[in-house]
Amino acid sequence: MLNPRIFLASCAAAALLVSACSKSKAADADAPQTLATDAALPAKTADAAPTTTAELATMDSESGAEPIAVSLEAPTRSEDAVVETPKGPMKVMVVMDSSGSMWGQIDGKSKRDIAREAVRTMVASNPDIGSAGLIAYGHRRKGDCKDIELLRSPGATTPLPDVVDKLVPMGKTPLTAAVETAANAMKIEETRATVILVTDGIETCDADPCAAGASLEARGLDFTAHVIGFGLSADEGRQVACLAEQTGGKYIEASNAGELADALSTVAEAVESGPPEAATATATITGPETVEIGSLFEVSWDGPGADEDYIDLVPPGYTKTHGELSYGYTEDGNPVSMRAPGTPGDYELRYVWNAPQGRTVIANTSIKVVEAAVAIVAQPSIGIGQNLSVKWRGPNNDGDYVDLVPEGYTKTSGEKSYAYTKDGETLKLRAPGTPGAYELRYVAKASDGRKVLKTVPLEVMDARIELAFNPSVTLGKSLVVDWTGPGTDGDYVDIVPRGYKQTSGEKSYAYVSDGNPVELKLPGEPGDYDVRYVLQSADGRTVLKAVPLTLSDIPFGVKPAKASAVVGETFAVEWTGPANDGDYVDIVPRGYKLTSGEKSYTYVKADNPLNIRAPGEPGAYDVRYIFTSSTGRAIKAVAPLTLTAAKATLDAPASVDKGTSFDVAWTGPAYDGDYVDLVPEGYKNTSGELSYGYTTGGPTLTLKAPDKAGAYSLRYVLQAQGGRSVVVTRPISVK
Repeated sequence: MLNPRIFLASCAAAALLVSACSKSKAADADAPQTLATDAALPAKTADAAPTTTAELATMDSESGAEPIAVSLEAPTRSEDAVVETPKGPMKVMVVMDSSGSMWGQIDGKSKRDIAREAVRTMVASNPDIGSAGLIAYGHRRKGDCKDIELLRSPGATTPLPDVVDKLVPMGKTPLTAAVETAANAMKIEETRATVILVTDGIETCDADPCAAGASLEARGLDFTAHVIGFGLSADEGRQVACLAEQTGGKYIEASNAGELADALSTVAEAVESGPPEAATATATITGPETVEIGSLFEVSWDGPGADEDYIDLVPPGYTKTHGELSYGYTEDGNPVSMRAPGTPGDYELRYVWNAPQGRTVIANTSIKVVEAAVAIVAQPSIGIGQNLSVKWRGPNNDGDYVDLVPEGYTKTSGEKSYAYTKDGETLKLRAPGTPGAYELRYVAKASDGRKVLKTVPLEVMDARIELAFNPSVTLGKSLVVDWTGPGTDGDYVDIVPRGYKQTSGEKSYAYVSDGNPVELKLPGEPGDYDVRYVLQSADGRTVLKAVPLTLSDIPFGVKPAKASAVVGETFAVEWTGPANDGDYVDIVPRGYKLTSGEKSYTYVKADNPLNIRAPGEPGAYDVRYIFTSSTGRAIKAVAPLTLTAAKATLDAPASVDKGTSFDVAWTGPAYDGDYVDLVPEGYKNTSGELSYGYTTGGPTLTLKAPDKAGAYSLRYVLQAQGGRSVVVTRPISVK
């Protein structure tokens, strides 16, 4: 049987992943390809010329993947894009993580840069690498779970590092959909397949990697997935490790560049040599026969004690090594502390060994969970600031409550957080912002005061906080920040001057509830800033992490088409700037410093050059570029402008009979809205005229004399930015 090996990797993974590829060169396919949705892969012979063929990318409509079609370039020979293993040939596809979290730093260097260097180093030391295809995700759009793209077909000759170097981390982590997209493109039902997933984040697009692993394993002829968690915590790793476990692959943690390279080497060897022989080990576990719901209990163990070995509690007969009800790592000590579930019944305790072939259950024993008169059921640990769900059993008197207090706290006031039992069977308590040992308590209110009826320990753990973004940007519209943190209500990411300590007065901010990544409008001045994650907890606000940001200046400019214009004239202005929402070009009196009260303005979104209309008063003015940022408006460029008075003439009879019509010939600017009117002698307003005609009516207008004899005036009225003004006046007598 044939079976493609699909590699899912972050930027750092790529070179090692393809190190297993054939030494033969293949046809170039460096341009991004599109997937045809209605074509089948035609048969070809080993010596066929390179052609572009299409494969159907079918996928579940709920997978979160964009139903893109992928065009795969056929390699020069069938062996050009395969790895020779003891079991025969396999094709290779690298799927690279370029989500926004790749801006996160490890040892002072962004994961993006670690990835680039790793790829280039590996390709340099393995010059024959190059036949793998490449899919990237999260590299084009922020917040888009469908941002998955085929960039390089299997067998292409464009150097892999050159493609990797062009990727800019930006978006989300649709790793499950990316695996499914690659699997569909490579037709895993027809060829051998291995996925190597190197991810620096967990799934962020509401997909289930565990379910996907099971589905792909069932579909593939000989499908294996290996997972490397790049910078993930142990608990985060558990959320993606099942992708490997479901398919007989490995899960390996890597916390820095060196460990990543070692992990990739291990996995690359596994790809070339095939699955290892199943290793064996023995263990014993000893726990209580019965425990009350929600209670903390201890389990003694004897076994391998390997990294990431753990004891878990599951329903009887449960065979999976994920989705357990409770667990504790053996590396945390012996015995292991565990928390009983809230539903009475029969359960199993298991020793799960992190074996060479993957997680393996090597010991189990039964345990019974029983009811309790007074009980508190909650997870044994929680991150700072997070909301904790608590179930309870108790008398439920009026005024009874469950609270959260520091370990050993004896008072029944001053708690960190609490909720009345009358609020329901499941209560929500917010954890404090300081990690440490705490307690959950059932406090009953009786006639003789409050009494603590039940206490269970709770560990409040420090959270893993990451802020990933481009650390050096120019003045502009916004900064996209990928964040990892508690994500509780009220948490936010802000931008402040470098070293700023307060949790108010920020230059810009966005609540994490707005999504991941968040987008922050940048301040209006270049300089050194900090991007911070601010936790809202039971203790108030706490800055959990600050990452430096350098904001560089950019050129600004305004260049009027003419240095001198006529009042009311519309003229062009070229501008240079970021064109932020709200940026505009205005005209103000010479030396004016405010960013309001302008005589005329036009938003730069209009065009470049843009058109702007001059005010109606002659004099010295400035044309300015006004920059709008999170810190308000700022004047960024100024150019002088002189406005001269408009000229106009009126030619009409010296006198006319009352009630008759007469003609007026005129010359003047003829701007939109200009008109000639007839008013009483000495009249100053530019409304309430007795008769008028717009200059758009032609060079000669017809006006009507009033029915009352007397002295009157003909006027040319200019319509300028900011209002009307009288340019010229001519007397006329009505008889």
